[in-house]
Amino acid sequence: MANRSYLYSLSNQPKSYSDRPDTISGLSEWPYNIPFTYRVLMSGDPKLCASLVSDGFDDDSPDNKTQLYAISSDFAPGFARLKKFIEVLRVIGKEIPDLHDSMLDEILEFLEEHKDSYLLLETIELDCMDESEEAVLRGYVEGEISACREAGAAIDVLPEDPEVSADIIINAAKNKSEAAPNAFCGLEFNDKFDDIESELPLGLYWSDILYYELENKEEFEEAL
Repeated sequence: MANRSYLYSLSNQPKSYSDRPDTISGLSEWPYNIPFTYRVLMSGDPKLCASLVSDGFDDDSPDNKTQLYAISSDFAPGFARLKKFIEVLRVIGKEIPDLHDSMLDEILEFLEEHKDSYLLLETIELDCMDESEEAVLRGYVEGEISACREAGAAIDVLPEDPEVSADIIINAAKNKSEAAPNAFCGLEFNDKFDDIESELPLGLYWSDILYYELENKEEFEEAL
């Protein structure tokens, strides 16, 4: 396995591996982590859904497949929150050479071009790095759903003034506390903001060409 998280836009909320959308597009993939921007995008009523990456493990018996889960959410509210966050990044980016307005503009343009009704976050590769029990894997996904909700709530309470919000986020990212966790903990606002070893990468790489090019309904049925 490549051990990445994968993000897609699509036209449905999959109820099973074969419940394919009419339209689907890759958005981004990330090695060994789930970036903060993914969580913000996925914050629009995230819920469990079926994985479209796999319908079980290779050693499963055909009549007893392991149920694998992903996360589905509404595109529009998550995208609105990401737009708000990006305006804050414009302020923070003034002090970071590699975090510039043109990059942020390209992200918004890319997502506008690839928007759909829903989003799909596939974390099965990361979850399976150290576990294969169905109940535990489901628990991992449910934990990530909570993280997505927390990210959305954190964006919602930010002031509308990006300058004020920038100070809040920078301070929150520095003040890690087990007693009072916050969604911004682990973010780095320096030249390592997307480093593979970052605790919580921002996630500013976007492409519709992913390791898994998931089939839409027509392609899936033609392959049967």
